[in-house]
Amino acid sequence: MINPGTQNKDRLTIRVNHDRKINATKIAEELGTDLPTLVNMFIARLVQENGMPFRPMSNDAIVGLDEALADVKAGRVTTFDSADAFRDELRRLEKPTDD
Repeated sequence: MINPGTQNKDRLTIRVNHDRKINATKIAEELGTDLPTLVNMFIARLVQENGMPFRPMSNDAIVGLDEALADVKAGRVTTFDSADAFRDELRRLEKPTDD
């Protein structure tokens, strides 16, 4: 009898930076799995989503997130007591100013 888990499987060979592979292997092990399983999971989600299973971010987006985090850490934030108050503030910010 043929093992159903091995039917219709192809081998995929890729080249990857050695240090990146070592780090990824450690992370996979910490997650209780191995690197080939994670690669297969990625491919399965790629097919399921019919595209990237995550949103790639540009350096500009990362810089923006870093700036936002710095604002939060420095206390430069506005808090709201309700979703309505937050929506009101968004509407106020959307209105053109009379300059």
